[in-house]
Amino acid sequence: QNPSLYGIVNPEKTLKDDPTLKRRRLDLAHTAACLLEKSHLIRYDRKSGALQSSPLGRISSQYYISHTSMALYSRHLRPNMTDIELLRLFSLSGEFTHITVREEEKLELAKLASKVPIPVKESPGEPSAKVNILLQAYISRLKLDGFALISDMAFIQQSAARIMRCLFEIAMRRNWSGLTKLTLSFANMVAHRVWKSQSPLRQFNNVPEVVARKLERKSDIEWSRYFDLTPSDLGELVGVPKMGRTLHKLVHQFPKLELSAHIQPITRSMLRVELSLVPDFQFDIKLHGYVQIFRVIVEDVNGETILHQEEFMLKSSGAEEEHSILFTVPILDPLPPTYFIRVISDRWLHSDAVLPISFNHMILPPKF
Repeated sequence: QNPSLYGIVNPEKTLKDDPTLKRRRLDLAHTAACLLEKSHLIRYDRKSGALQSSPLGRISSQYYISHTSMALYSRHLRPNMTDIELLRLFSLSGEFTHITVREEEKLELAKLASKVPIPVKESPGEPSAKVNILLQAYISRLKLDGFALISDMAFIQQSAARIMRCLFEIAMRRNWSGLTKLTLSFANMVAHRVWKSQSPLRQFNNVPEVVARKLERKSDIEWSRYFDLTPSDLGELVGVPKMGRTLHKLVHQFPKLELSAHIQPITRSMLRVELSLVPDFQFDIKLHGYVQIFRVIVEDVNGETILHQEEFMLKSSGAEEEHSILFTVPILDPLPPTYFIRVISDRWLHSDAVLPISFNHMILPPKF
């Protein structure tokens, strides 16, 4: 009906030479396969025409990320990225190419840029700066004026959850510990609309804004100490005695695991680890669902490289039982003083437990 729409320049001649357009379709498939191979999303055998997905390709299809974005991430992701660099890369994603900055929005974007916590290097007139500012405004729960800005922010927020999860999977596949933790934190910040610097209790819906702000002013008290406070201590802390019991209940519903490990060297280069995990919180199906997912990560002594990672699923039926996981990790040469086992909640900010494993008294098997 409309050959020019499909890139057929001379329809009569083309249809005469190729009545079923088979050659044309093969050309389109070949071009698409070459593009995907260039972006490292598939392996393409030109002779046989065989296609095989790559790990990056599987991540891309799972989170519906375009090949242009995946190519961008492959080129620019670095193991020690800061939050400024990560948000800048996020804002350059191919998903946001159609977002433009309208003349009437520039003033409001400049105002928002001064309110968001992470600095934006580009001027508010740049489309990438607009994406960055609106994502931060969404997490910060800032009020917007223009209807166009609100609809753009809704689109950015919907894409942000997918893109951050995609970046998290890429970082984990590359064994980059720092970036894995940063991207998972951002995925959860978008989901809860809470900054990591804010009170962890903001992730519960029934904490009033006034109480949350009072908790944030008490920055000298570490989050880990909240678990030792009584209801009256918590009520006194926020200056609202009636809230003490509610806060105490929420603190003890916050996902928390106690860790212990038994290690045994199998060979001089392989270590067997038996990790015990004991849930130390009140599991509530209405709040936590039927399953809570945790990421078990073993880091090297510098906390930079992931030596082993797996998922641990805590079901409501086993919320009061001790669980154990068996796995092996390589022993690096020369022998480092410690490894770190880190268990991070897949959905909650600040819910992570760290267990150092010391090798000071470990005796390795003799060399053959």
